[in-house]
Amino acid sequence: MPAVGESERAPNIAKGVWDAAGARAKSEGLPLIWIMSRALTEYAAGTLPLPHRPTDGQAGNRRGRSVFASDAVWNGADRQRAKDGVRSMSALCEILLDAYARGDIHPYARIVTTAQRDAFTTSGAPGRPAGATSVPVAA
Repeated sequence: MPAVGESERAPNIAKGVWDAAGARAKSEGLPLIWIMSRALTEYAAGTLPLPHRPTDGQAGNRRGRSVFASDAVWNGADRQRAKDGVRSMSALCEILLDAYARGDIHPYARIVTTAQRDAFTTSGAPGRPAGATSVPVAA
């Protein structure tokens, strides 16, 4: 499910790359569309460098795949892609997914429980910065 403000895009991505990234995402319990959205966001923000390995995708098996991104993220990634000399947004999406499938990149997410969030926002012990907490992360 796309996040608020994201719209569907359809970059052409090789089936082998899409399937490999999907298998890794599934093994991690993450939706592939979230992985792609996060990778594009981080790439557009300059926090995810462009992987240097070429993809293994065959030109004959590419087709439009549904990914989601806001206009700001898509346009930011497009500007960065042009600076990096990548030929198209389709090629960029394929490079990012291929790097994810190979384990070269991982768009980490920090997930906390509601209790941890509430403890974080209400703590303020002396000698600690506002918002600091010592609530252990659940395993």
